[in-house]
Amino acid sequence: MPYTWLVLLSICFIGHMTDSQLVYKFNKVECQVNQARVKNVSCNVKPINWNTALVNMDCYLISPIINPTGRLFRNVRVQVFMKDYSNQYKPFLIDASFKLCEVVEMKNFLPYGVMVWELFHRFTNAKSCHISGQLSAKNGYLNTSYVPQFPHGQYQISVMFSDSNSTNREFVGIVKFFVQAMDQIKSKKRP
Repeated sequence: MPYTWLVLLSICFIGHMTDSQLVYKFNKVECQVNQARVKNVSCNVKPINWNTALVNMDCYLISPIINPTGRLFRNVRVQVFMKDYSNQYKPFLIDASFKLCEVVEMKNFLPYGVMVWELFHRFTNAKSCHISGQLSAKNGYLNTSYVPQFPHGQYQISVMFSDSNSTNREFVGIVKFFVQAMDQIKSKKRP
């Protein structure tokens, strides 16, 4: 008898998993920058439908981000936080630091670095690791093919940029993406 319940429960769970599709929807984006390095910053989210929202960002780099020479310093840090039952964001699985130029030049194959670079390359005008001048991101979104599947809930994905050399490290900016992992909402309209 217990095996029967286990089989029925498994069939219901698998049926639920195949029936719904996971989507990541942007709710909000925040940009915090070092005013001495970056100016004219704008970050916004443009809702398209119940399942999709696009991120648009724009800024001007006063001084370029240079390839760091120090071996101990990392210039990009990605952290993921999940909102818990007390409405606070707690660390969730991912806290990775890497040098962007090593990922671009294929010297480092850290999975999170590759994901960040693929998203940058696809949605921004940054085509190399030496970033200078006007930097913009247009119509950015997260697809389940870009990032691993997270459990349903509210997440904050924090991407921090710094510029460093062999002796010091300087904060450039941090972008916080607020994302909801949810089942795709299907339209009830007939085609």
